[in-house]
Amino acid sequence: MIVAVIGEKGGTGKTTLAAHLAGWRCMSGRDVMLVDADRQGSASMWVSIRQELGLRSPQSVQQFGRNLRRSIRDLAGRYDDVVIDVGAGDGVAMETVLRVADTAVIPLQPSAMDMWTISFLNDLAGDSKGINEGLVVSAVLNRAPPHHSMRDVRATLRAFKDFPEIDTLDCVIKERSSIRRAVPTGRLIDEWVPEDTKGRDEMAALYESVFDKRPALALAVGS
Repeated sequence: MIVAVIGEKGGTGKTTLAAHLAGWRCMSGRDVMLVDADRQGSASMWVSIRQELGLRSPQSVQQFGRNLRRSIRDLAGRYDDVVIDVGAGDGVAMETVLRVADTAVIPLQPSAMDMWTISFLNDLAGDSKGINEGLVVSAVLNRAPPHHSMRDVRATLRAFKDFPEIDTLDCVIKERSSIRRAVPTGRLIDEWVPEDTKGRDEMAALYESVFDKRPALALAVGS
């Protein structure tokens, strides 16, 4: 399966989601390649740190630009799953990846500025589906406010109805320090101490939405 994590705006948590999708898929026994298509290299760094810790890790490669499509097709023939972390606002890479992906995930924060990007992504998704008929493009609310007042979340979910080319996932991932801190240390949310069951379950719901199964959660190994 080829999964792309894309977005027009930075800071929405693309690498964090890509790391969890690739990491948990790897934990389930799949042979996984995490393609780092963001020149910041955060996904590659996450894999490198994880390998230094001796934790089970996906493979990783950096690849940019229009060569992405050929590389991804080649990797898809050699790995069970390919997860691609695409750099924010990289229109060429997003267009290229959407032409070969099975599914794409767009993380968005429930804010007006993030919503400004949806029209462009909806058009891009529609154009890509004309070439890649099996493509599924879904948005997930990420880094949502953790307090009980969810006015912005509800408003954002209502706004999605105006963009027919993008599905809306039921899961909402809230802003949690455990998630924010785990990935820079090479870990996944279920490996972070102290345990955060709410954050783990929110991220696991995304994984289940993408792969249609619950992740094989690891035991906590300390911080």
